[in-house]
Amino acid sequence: MVLTLGTEVPSTPADGLVNTIWVPSIKNIQKPTAAEINAGTDLSNYVTLGGWSCSPSQDSISDQRENSAQDYENPGRKKISGPSIEVIDNNNTSHSTQNAAMETLIEGAEGYFVRRYGKQTDQTFVAGDLVNVYAVRIGMRAKVAIAANSVLRSKVNFSVRAPGWAENVKVA
Repeated sequence: MVLTLGTEVPSTPADGLVNTIWVPSIKNIQKPTAAEINAGTDLSNYVTLGGWSCSPSQDSISDQRENSAQDYENPGRKKISGPSIEVIDNNNTSHSTQNAAMETLIEGAEGYFVRRYGKQTDQTFVAGDLVNVYAVRIGMRAKVAIAANSVLRSKVNFSVRAPGWAENVKVA
């Protein structure tokens, strides 16, 4: 299908339409179940705007041929660079009982981040939802520098571990 110049293509604002769930156990990241995800800890209200940093990329494999003046490439290894999540940190405040992100994301913990885009965050996960699943190990945490008119935050580093990650998979 070819779009005619001037064809209106709708878009959806992202504000308020991203879930981040910490799930301790997922049997198959290619087919996470609604029950597995809904049993997780909803961190959506703790993740700061722009605080999710997880950039998948793919290296290239050089495919040079002796009989060609051109260089070719093939898709190579996949990786995620600089993975971290910035969250509200209510330690030592009058809101310290509302600190699920800092209580959950402890260095050394292994589990799964599940991210869903495009639905209201108060909707439960159902079969057919498209999600991204990341098998991770939590790393060090560090306070984010204080700035005027800001809230207390921490950056939590994580590493992607086996079995890796799966993007745009359907919830079973």
